[in-house]
Amino acid sequence: MKIKPGLLQVINNKAEINDFVTNSWRPYGFIENEYGLLIPVDDRGAPLVTNESDLRANAFLSREEWQSLDNVVYGMAKQKLNAWADLVAAGLTRPSDVATWYTKWGVSSEQIGANVTMEFETFLSHDRTDRKWYGVPLPIVSRFYSIGRRELASLRRAGQAIESTEAMEATGAVVEKLEDILLNGSTDVTIEGGTIPGYTTLTGRETGAAAAYGGGDFGTISNIHPTFRGLLSALALTRFRGPFVCYLAPTQYWEMQAVYTDGSGQTALQRVLQIPEIQAIKENDLVTAGEMIATQMSRDVVDLEIAISIENRQWESPDASRMYFVVLAAAVPRCKVNYAGDAGIGHVTGI
Repeated sequence: MKIKPGLLQVINNKAEINDFVTNSWRPYGFIENEYGLLIPVDDRGAPLVTNESDLRANAFLSREEWQSLDNVVYGMAKQKLNAWADLVAAGLTRPSDVATWYTKWGVSSEQIGANVTMEFETFLSHDRTDRKWYGVPLPIVSRFYSIGRRELASLRRAGQAIESTEAMEATGAVVEKLEDILLNGSTDVTIEGGTIPGYTTLTGRETGAAAAYGGGDFGTISNIHPTFRGLLSALALTRFRGPFVCYLAPTQYWEMQAVYTDGSGQTALQRVLQIPEIQAIKENDLVTAGEMIATQMSRDVVDLEIAISIENRQWESPDASRMYFVVLAAAVPRCKVNYAGDAGIGHVTGI
């Protein structure tokens, strides 16, 4: 077979090659030479399937059609994720692999007070810290869709782009579930007796009604600032002092746009953001109405273990008449408590 160099995709980075091969079920064959990793394509630019017997057949989708679907998948993921994306942006992630079914971490007790002496020879304490271990399952979150060969042929004949609605909706379902697991936890999977706690279900979070923190319903503007102040004060008593990102349901977020009548011209949102420990306040559709979440953005409070980021994968039906796709991610939030059982997460109701 004569390979046309102009139609080859070249990947020069070895780590990128390994990641692409191990994390892909796409029907591509690979040729490695001094230029990097080459993907053979036909005259239309469609990738070629290659098996160990060196038999080749046209892949179902062209390179451009794959790009069109990928743009929808990754674009939708960026739009939908909010609290999840904040953890990624803060660097609070941890790489993993699909062999990991259950991810564990440990927390330790504090060392006793340091020694103060005048001589090296003075006997010093050799006490060690105590450890507690926690863990959560690492699930695969997925949603399937399909494209028929006849449908694709009809679109190509009409000069139309590949239909991407199904890919968009499948991605929306996956990213919404990931966000929901982070905020509300999940009992869909159980490993070693453990499920997945979220911001509003973690035992050890600081939680209570707004009135208990000196505030109340956000429909009354004078309740808003005291609610935040009272919550942060309670978190500070357990040594969690921010920075915090807060998430509210749409109703309460827009109630915070109310303007004070004291002549300051400030909205409640602007005034609360003047509290130094608060980094951001965001609207989130998955937060239950009348509730608020505040999360300290540090690894001892929460991180994400990610084996597979959001991806679009495919396989063909036995008769090659239909291509099946799955948008999936293998990842889990790890909401943590310290040795004393306290968490840097606040969960307020009745706002």
